[in-house]
Amino acid sequence: MEEVLQRWYDLISIDSVMGHEAKAAEYVKKTLESFGLIVHMSYFPEDEKNERPSVWTVLDSGRPGPTLLFIGHIDTVDVNREAWVTDPFKPTLIDGKVYGRGAMDMKGGDAAILSTIGYFSAHRSEFAGKIMACFVSDEEGLSQGTYELVRENVIHADLALMAECRYDNVAVGFRGRFSFEVTVKGKAGHASRYPQVGENALISAGKLAAAIEALPTLSHPKLNRGTWCVRYLSGGSAGALVVPDSCYMFVDRYVVPGETAELCISQIMEAANALGLGGKVSVRLKPRKSPYMQAFAIPEDHVLVRTLQRHYRDVTGVDLPVAYDPSVCDSNILAVSLGIPVVTFGPSGGNMHGDNEYGVPEQVTNALEIYKRLTRDLLKPGAA
Repeated sequence: MEEVLQRWYDLISIDSVMGHEAKAAEYVKKTLESFGLIVHMSYFPEDEKNERPSVWTVLDSGRPGPTLLFIGHIDTVDVNREAWVTDPFKPTLIDGKVYGRGAMDMKGGDAAILSTIGYFSAHRSEFAGKIMACFVSDEEGLSQGTYELVRENVIHADLALMAECRYDNVAVGFRGRFSFEVTVKGKAGHASRYPQVGENALISAGKLAAAIEALPTLSHPKLNRGTWCVRYLSGGSAGALVVPDSCYMFVDRYVVPGETAELCISQIMEAANALGLGGKVSVRLKPRKSPYMQAFAIPEDHVLVRTLQRHYRDVTGVDLPVAYDPSVCDSNILAVSLGIPVVTFGPSGGNMHGDNEYGVPEQVTNALEIYKRLTRDLLKPGAA
């Protein structure tokens, strides 16, 4: 078995469901150290027992030049074992597909990064500048691993590639996301006297929820439009004859450039006022310790994009189109918080976040070859 595929298999075999990243981090650390590199472990403050490390290293050619960052996450979503045909932590090849948790998202990308670093650690004459590699925890949660590396000021790069699982296109832009907590007040009363007595906060909240999802959003020529999604409503009591006097609402808002948290809050309040709920509705950005991700897009003709497309074509024989993702990922952090031009491209598969997730071996081996060619081209000795 090719070395990159063995590393992919090794990583799939490690249960690194979000919250349990330590064993995968240790595997990555030992692999990088076997290349003769100094390896660092980073822990975010909420990880009080140091059980959820992120791993990073820098490979220095010894010659001046730019820094190229490869980044991936080592955590996965959880598993419902009863719904799997195979053991999710035992990579299983069936009809050309390898089944296992993380086989698609995104241990193939991690393996390709590891093997890229391994190759250039043994062939330093083939590049100038530096190659940085980060393997982060909590990407499937609040991206605390990447945000901690930002806080520690360890990521310094001129260009970046997020090795997430998208193989048939390269993402050059992502929308941003905010989450809002909305509280709607009513008036309590005995349920037998309703509606003459009391004001049902659930009914008011339902009307407001419908109005929120109908609110206008801005558009972007590539990222399309922003969207609203009322994800959760809670209020009242099934065990008491009381008219609900309060209802909590959780609202997700995906945004395009120009849409701010302040704008979204004002839109919700305008909708409340239009329904006659002025003074009965409060809205706030849901508190979180990590910043919210903002939208971004890099030019389609950026050297990073064009170089990746050229080498993808050389390796696979087909063109690699650009794409704009409606969600968010750690690429948003690199682009917005650090100002690093970033593309998102890596080996993919199927059933991401679902049962019987799988990856494709050829995509993993091709990704490694593309990463190597991309590195040689962007960090070409003498180019500076």
